[in-house]
Amino acid sequence: MRPSDLPAFGALLDGACALLSRGAYTPNPTSTAIFFSALREHDMATVRAAFEAHCRDPQRGRFAPTPADILAQVEQASADDGRTEDAEAWATALRASDEGATVVWTAETAEAWGICKPVLDAGDEVGARMAFKAAYNRLLVAARARREPIRWSASIGHDTARRDDALRIAVDGGRLPVAYLPAPRGPVAGLLELSQQRGCPPEVRDRLLQIRSQIAAGDAGQSEDAAAKARTASAKEIAADAVRRYQDGAA
Repeated sequence: MRPSDLPAFGALLDGACALLSRGAYTPNPTSTAIFFSALREHDMATVRAAFEAHCRDPQRGRFAPTPADILAQVEQASADDGRTEDAEAWATALRASDEGATVVWTAETAEAWGICKPVLDAGDEVGARMAFKAAYNRLLVAARARREPIRWSASIGHDTARRDDALRIAVDGGRLPVAYLPAPRGPVAGLLELSQQRGCPPEVRDRLLQIRSQIAAGDAGQSEDAAAKARTASAKEIAADAVRRYQDGAA
């Protein structure tokens, strides 16, 4: 926090203490300054979130906060950033040894894999795993100390079917943006471009994207001819809907 944050911090601390002590305790200027100094390495947004977390905590939240309480909440929030422990990260990274596989991983997992891969290529899997875990944990601690949000990326394999499945799962889970999905083909491709135009009704855009997802997922119970007919029928339905909306707007 910056010195200019002191008034806002003081108000936040006073409010939390008054609430949790039921008005029995209010910090004085000296205790506020000590509290502020203990948290000064964190930005105001992080500190505010930590105070809110403290108030919601079923154990700590029964009492007025101390600096240690707020720092504990900051550390807990950092540890709950979505990054996995080293064993799970290693299992994810190990899939990248298959050149056909597409692997969606965090920046720390990808970097640690790059460090240990020469050891694995030399035939020492145990040494590679140890090198990976050491590098991953070091990178994890550094990223959390810098309060860096989790960053996902994809290592693309040459197996198209597995690639599309992995990317679709990652997009559905919010790990990757929709741009990672393969471009649609056939009549829906043009309709998808239409959905991206300014003025396209949100409900039409949502239906187009839903059809795109259905096409990408496929239907194992249909023949290719039946699937093509279904795709064409869906495309025509969306196109007709878009035309009707355009005509209604022009009327």
